[in-house]
Amino acid sequence: MVQALEAARTVEEGVITDPREADVGSILGFGFAPFTGGALSYIDGMGAKAFLALARSLEATHGPRFAPPRILVEMAETGGRFYAQAGKSAA
Repeated sequence: MVQALEAARTVEEGVITDPREADVGSILGFGFAPFTGGALSYIDGMGAKAFLALARSLEATHGPRFAPPRILVEMAETGGRFYAQAGKSAA
């Protein structure tokens, strides 16, 4: 969860502009579970709304390291996904 939250923050801060970069980096760089597709794919697969609910539950129990970034709150409200726009500019 913390790794996925940090990956979402990198998108929010503009460090990552393509979710594929974050997914490959999370798998190869810090060993995120490959079967999930990577940290941002994990969020997309669960759905932002469900992921946000889990993050808030963990935050209430375990503290601010599970605080969701604003991008996840907005995605949960709008039904957004990290991969909604991936690769569209490459065509």
